[in-house]
This record gives sequence, C-alpha cells and structure tokens, in this order.
Amino acid sequence: MRKMNRRDKQKAETFIEIMRSAEVLFMEQGYEKTSMRLIAERTGLTKGALYHHFDSKESLLDRMCAEHYRVLGMAAEPLAQDIKLSCFERIRKIREINRDMGMSHITFVSEYLKRRRDEGSVMLRDRLKKYERDFYVALVGPLLKEAREKGECDFAASSDILSVFLCQMDRGVDEEIRRAFAGETRASAETIIMDIMKTYVYALAKILNAGHEKIASLISLEETMRFYSEVLKTKQNS
Repeated sequence: MRKMNRRDKQKAETFIEIMRSAEVLFMEQGYEKTSMRLIAERTGLTKGALYHHFDSKESLLDRMCAEHYRVLGMAAEPLAQDIKLSCFERIRKIREINRDMGMSHITFVSEYLKRRRDEGSVMLRDRLKKYERDFYVALVGPLLKEAREKGECDFAASSDILSVFLCQMDRGVDEEIRRAFAGETRASAETIIMDIMKTYVYALAKILNAGHEKIASLISLEETMRFYSEVLKTKQNS
C-alpha cells in the first residue's frame, strides 16, 4: 500500500472535518437551513475550497450515507462469518448493529430517511436506497441461503431477492412506526406498534416457512418493543 504523503493526508483530514461539521450543523440547524457557506465557515474553509471537495449539499449527504454503510459493513462482516451462531442469530445481530449505528448517527440518518422519501429528490433518493439495498444483499442474502441449506427455514425464492424484500419490509415497518409516533398517545401508539410488529412476524414466518417464535427472535421482538416503549415514555415526559 502506498504511503500517504503530506498533501493527501491533509486532504483526507479536511474531508473528515467537513463531514463532522456538516453533521453538527444538520443537528443544530436542520438540513434545509444548513447552507454550504455555514459548513465552510464551521470547517474553517472558504466556500470555494469546500466546493473543491463537494459540489453540493446533496452530494455531501450522499457521501455521509455511503460512509455510514461502509463502516456498518465492516462492523457486520465478522458477525456474518461467526459460524458458532446460527444463521438467524447472525442476521439478528446484523440488524441490531444497523439499528444501533443508525441511532448513534441519528442526525444524518434521519435526513437520509427523509430524503429517501422525498419525491422531489428522485436521483438522490434512489442513490440512498441503493446503499441500504446493497448492504442487505451482501450480508443478509448469503445468510438466508445458508439458513435454507441448514434447515433453519425453507423458501423457493432467490435469497438475494428475498434479502431485498426484507430490506423493504424493514423500511415499511419503520415508516409505519414513525407515523404512530407522530400522531398518537403513548398507549395507542404502543398498541399500534405491537400490531405492526406482530404482522411483520406473521408475514416473515409465511415467507421463510419458519415458526413464529424463531421469527420473533430474528427481529428481536421483545427488545424492540421495550425500546419503543422507552422512546414513547421519553417523548411523553419531554
């Protein structure tokens, strides 16, 4: 590997600092109110120097999300290879890493989710969807195939296509839960979220031809409900 010279090292450090500054500003100001000028000022660059690294705010958010999934993939790969665990246990842990890293970078991840649904940003939305889709195909697809070979589940479809379906189902569940958060009381939201998760378990059990208890464990049903209950409690008390 070629040793990084001083100029390349400085460029890499500036690149990282730009992304850090942008994430802080997205949290403080919101994505829409954060301008490239503000990002440049926070980073200590001229606006022209910032545009040398990123040609738009969308390209910056795009790269932040790409970096998020690159790091996520590096964290998840050892779990995918851990043959001491069943395939379903490995999928569960990978999904948990995905959730936990999303919560630790909630600022730009929330913007990512918003832009992904934004009909006015079709090209960016499609690029952002692709990162998530590729992550599921690369890590969950092979594990579904292995699970079928080992008798943990049984399905006739392509494991890669099924991993894409799982990705889409996860996102659909996420969006329905967000709607429940937005307009319901704590008690009614908990009931709606439980109905959503039970429906998810039922659908996956049918698709994978696996028992409901195994699927509930796969999606960490009890832990997920505890997590949302705590979030609702915090929201109620705020």
